[in-house]
Amino acid sequence: MYKKDLDTLLYSKNLPNYILLRSNDEFQNELYAKEILNYFGNENLVSFYYDEYSFEQAKNTLEPSLFGDKNIVYIKTNRCVPTKEIKVLIELCKKSQNNYLIYELFEDMTKISNDFIKAFEKNFVRFFKPNNENEALALMLKKTNMLNLNANTAALLQIYKIHNENLNLVANELEKFAMLGIDLSLENMQKMVYPLSEVSFEEIFNKIINLQDFRDEFFRYIQSGSYNESEFLNYMYSAFFKIFKVHSYIKINGKFDAREILGYIPPTYVQNELKNQALKFNTILLKNIFIHLNNVEYSLKSKQKLDKTNFMLSSLLKLQRIIANKNSKSKI
Repeated sequence: MYKKDLDTLLYSKNLPNYILLRSNDEFQNELYAKEILNYFGNENLVSFYYDEYSFEQAKNTLEPSLFGDKNIVYIKTNRCVPTKEIKVLIELCKKSQNNYLIYELFEDMTKISNDFIKAFEKNFVRFFKPNNENEALALMLKKTNMLNLNANTAALLQIYKIHNENLNLVANELEKFAMLGIDLSLENMQKMVYPLSEVSFEEIFNKIINLQDFRDEFFRYIQSGSYNESEFLNYMYSAFFKIFKVHSYIKINGKFDAREILGYIPPTYVQNELKNQALKFNTILLKNIFIHLNNVEYSLKSKQKLDKTNFMLSSLLKLQRIIANKNSKSKI
């Protein structure tokens, strides 16, 4: 199932009593695992983290009880347990509605067998990185609700930008505010939230589109420890797509309306920056940019023995040449 299907099941209180959550996004895995655990309750909860897993203990937890109590097994790991064992645990859940199984799998580079996934039948969901800020905002708001944290939408989005769209780092910030009992306002965010990297993606992006030399910032960024080629490319897609949305809306409607375009109202300086960026591009130029980014992604995923750092740098320099050639009508 998709995330939206899981949201529907949680909202309708019609969740199956065994489920697999899988992703390479720890934030979403953990977020939904906690929500499901809250839904199931914590009666006779036995948790296994990574190498703590014991099949015998998990099976014994789900064995029939004379008292008819609720029995919950929660497994959080980065590997698949033997499929024959998971089938036994699932069968015990099928035999009794008082038995519950939550399997939270952080995929990373883990190879997952189809038999393991099929054991859960339709009761599994795979999470993906948010496609846009609205999706990310919905997840951050879900987290603030769990923490009973009063949070300003604009402040949440600023933290998301500061941490280069890393939701795990955002979650740490939200937990810090909740622990201190401080509302997450723009003012408090500016006082208490600092980027871990000395260079942000936004700084590099702005230099690229303004045709400035970004190479020093790029090399500092990739040495910060938070750099990943695929994530960086996703940032580029997301940033240009936002500009495309603003550009298209203004072209069609002859005006700028942040709520209509983005679904929320960002701070005034952000709105002004978006309008200015959108006015720099025409439709053909944006088309050429997206073609170029698609070609870059294809090369990163298909070419072996590629020097990804140098390839990314040369691709970004080519992107600047495309932007500089605003009147080009060719597919670059």
